[in-house]
Amino acid sequence: MITQMNIRNFGLIDELSLEFDAALNILTGETGAGKSIIIDALRFALGETLGQSQIRDIALPCAVEAVFDIVSPELRNDPLVAEFLPGEEDPRLIIYREQSSDGRKKVKINGRSVTVSQLKALGNNLVDFHGAHDHQLILSAGAHLSILDRLIDFASLKDEYREIFAGYRQTAAGLEEIALARQSRERDLDFLGHQIKELEQVPLDPAVYEETRRKQLQLNNAEKLFEEVNALLALFENDDGGVGRALSGAFVPMRRLNRIDASTEELARSLERLQNEAEEFSSRLAQYKDGLSFDPDEAARINRNCDIYEDILRKYGPGLDDAQKAYSSAKEKYGLLADLEHNDASLRAEFERLEKELRAVAARITRLRKKTAQFLKDTIEKELSELGIAGARFECRLEAAPLTAEGADSVVFYISPNTGEALKPLAEIVSSGEAARLMLALKKALTKVDTVPVLIFDEIDAQIGGRLGAVTGRKLKELSSDRQVILITHLPQIASFADRHFKVSKKVAGGRTFTEVCLLDRDASVREMAKMMSGEKESRISLEHARNMAAAAGKERGDEGRRQKREMKEKTRKDK
Repeated sequence: MITQMNIRNFGLIDELSLEFDAALNILTGETGAGKSIIIDALRFALGETLGQSQIRDIALPCAVEAVFDIVSPELRNDPLVAEFLPGEEDPRLIIYREQSSDGRKKVKINGRSVTVSQLKALGNNLVDFHGAHDHQLILSAGAHLSILDRLIDFASLKDEYREIFAGYRQTAAGLEEIALARQSRERDLDFLGHQIKELEQVPLDPAVYEETRRKQLQLNNAEKLFEEVNALLALFENDDGGVGRALSGAFVPMRRLNRIDASTEELARSLERLQNEAEEFSSRLAQYKDGLSFDPDEAARINRNCDIYEDILRKYGPGLDDAQKAYSSAKEKYGLLADLEHNDASLRAEFERLEKELRAVAARITRLRKKTAQFLKDTIEKELSELGIAGARFECRLEAAPLTAEGADSVVFYISPNTGEALKPLAEIVSSGEAARLMLALKKALTKVDTVPVLIFDEIDAQIGGRLGAVTGRKLKELSSDRQVILITHLPQIASFADRHFKVSKKVAGGRTFTEVCLLDRDASVREMAKMMSGEKESRISLEHARNMAAAAGKERGDEGRRQKREMKEKTRKDK
């Protein structure tokens, strides 16, 4: 709970210190007196943005300090809260926020500097604000699911669901990406496949390419080759005047030369070698001739391959090494794209598996929601009846919805505020006064599961007539038995239930207007309620009426206290 607030240089407040009761705190005063400024100051202390106009004196910093006692074990064990608690023996959490007109800021929790985002996160665990506009939130179907879920102890079920959903959504995104790119990918696969097929027609080996070119030249000139080979062979094989006969004839004079001059023996050996080489040449030339042939099919094949090589070099060259690089690149890209197609099938299978698993967990969540919806119906109808909407019917309807991070349900609150009327969505038929009471009924229903220790209502009595004021006050008093409640009201019937009653007023001093707050004792509280009923001055009748209201509320407070004691004793007895 919040025990103390210290406000300086905020709105119409020069300097103000407030100490709150653990139960029901009421702020009353004329319109414009500054009641909402106090609530705004607390909002600022817990992370809300400060408007420049809210700094009273721009030469001084605006500062708000809020002191909380964290007594709830659940809240003390909350990681966000436990991080800042000084120790097990000290429950105090002191929040200090300061801001100057030039933008300089200070944010501290128990003397430790923190960020505004840290402050907001902590504040959400400490205080639940409800202004007049917040009543409209319950009219939004978007809020109904979260309201229902706050009543459910999902344990780890929602964590399990959200973990599966994260994978499901990621897989769906992958499938969507593949679907969007499918057309272009198929074109790319066709193009790359064509490239690969084209480059695989012939070996991209320079040695093979050169041999193919040689064979082409040979085949395309086969007739000419036969002519030249035959001419050469004729020179070596002609017995009448060929090279062979000439070399053989040279041996006779060569021997005569050797007999005369022995130094010519080396020349004789050279002549012998020459004859041997001529014979070898002639033999090999004959073999070459034997190997010459002209196969039309072979020639066609070789010419076709040479054409392919020329086409490849024109497209991918200038060299075969360039063609080889193009081939390797095409194969790699094709493989990647082919894998994507495989991934598509793999992802689809994974998507279907996750969807099946997700729907199974979602069905378990739905069953819990349906069970809790019945509890909420019973509780709200009871509370609305006690709040003066007799015969009201309420339903929390679940309908199947597409899978989201929260499950597969849509939730809409339906109500029939009048006997005999059909149930319709809240937004269609609920008045602002009924919305305020419905919000109060919901807060009452959520009391057992909410760990937020402080509830703040800014004019929850909007559009509520005096007749229902006492009923609303009683409900607020009941609510304050489990949570600290701070409330702004214009109804004396509600004010009569206050455990601590503050009067907010304006005064003028030194030519400036100030908001001041006065803690009222019992008599002063009665007089204030009388003024709220009759105007600026209390009348004898209004004063008497106020005393009666205070007495009745006091008796109810006593009865409620005794009831709580009995319940505590009964619980202790059962525990034993």
